[in-house]
Amino acid sequence: MKMPIKRKFSYVTVFNNQGSTMVEMLVSFSIYCMLASFLPYIFSIILNMNHVANRTQQLEFELFISQLNTELQGCDYVEVKNGKLYMQTVGELVTYEKYGPYIRRLVQFQGHEIVLQNINSVEFKQNQNSISILVIDNKNIVYEDQLFPFLQVVGGS
Repeated sequence: MKMPIKRKFSYVTVFNNQGSTMVEMLVSFSIYCMLASFLPYIFSIILNMNHVANRTQQLEFELFISQLNTELQGCDYVEVKNGKLYMQTVGELVTYEKYGPYIRRLVQFQGHEIVLQNINSVEFKQNQNSISILVIDNKNIVYEDQLFPFLQVVGGS
C-alpha cells in the first residue's frame, strides 16, 4: 500500500497571524470612506421617492380632469345621481363611479376602464352651471376641481 506524500507549498506560509499592516488599514479605510460618501445620496433618493409618489398622484388627477373635461364638452346631457356622474353622448350613456379604490368609467353600463386609482372617496356635485369633483386619495390628500360644460346641467341629487 502506497502512502500519499504530503508536500508543503511555499505560498501557504505567506498568511500568518502577525496582525495587519498599515497598508491594509489604509485600503480598508479608503473603502469605508467611499461607501460612507454614498450614504447621503442613498438617503436623498429614499426621501425623494415619497415626493415622486405624491406628484404622480397629482398628475393622475390632472389627467383624469383633462379627460373628463374633454368628454364633458361633447356631451348632450349631464347629471349627478347617487354619487355617480352620468353623461349622455351620441346615443351612449357614460358613467363615472367609485369602484373600490378606483374611479371607473362605464359605457352603456358595460366595460371597466380605470380612470383614477388609489382613492378613498370621490364626490360629484352639481352646481347651477358646473360640476364639482372632490377626490380624497389613500394618503388623505384632497384634490378638487370644477368643470364647466357648454350645456345646461340637469338638476339631480
